[in-house]
Amino acid sequence: MKRDKLLEILKESTATDAEIDDAVIELGLNFQDAETVDTLIRLSNDSNYDEMIIASCGEYLGHIWLTTQQINYEKLSHLKGIALSEALSQIKAQRPDWYETYLELYPQSK
Repeated sequence: MKRDKLLEILKESTATDAEIDDAVIELGLNFQDAETVDTLIRLSNDSNYDEMIIASCGEYLGHIWLTTQQINYEKLSHLKGIALSEALSQIKAQRPDWYETYLELYPQSK
């Protein structure tokens, strides 16, 4: 599916949680750029979304950073709750050096 259609699904008030979650997953798998990262961070911090969607945002942010081999610690620090847990669990498992750097930069996260 094209990015525009996926972004449209995220904005549709009639989209179901399952449709939104599927759009988040497809964005994270197929569009690994700054715009996608910013979109997923924004969604993850929107309390109007179901926890399943917020968790998927964190999971696919972790996936993007690991796949591109580029992490943005400042953007990672904007995640909270289940989104942060999902992203950090992937990072900790696959790039423990990134995880340690994150803890050094943001010691309040320990």
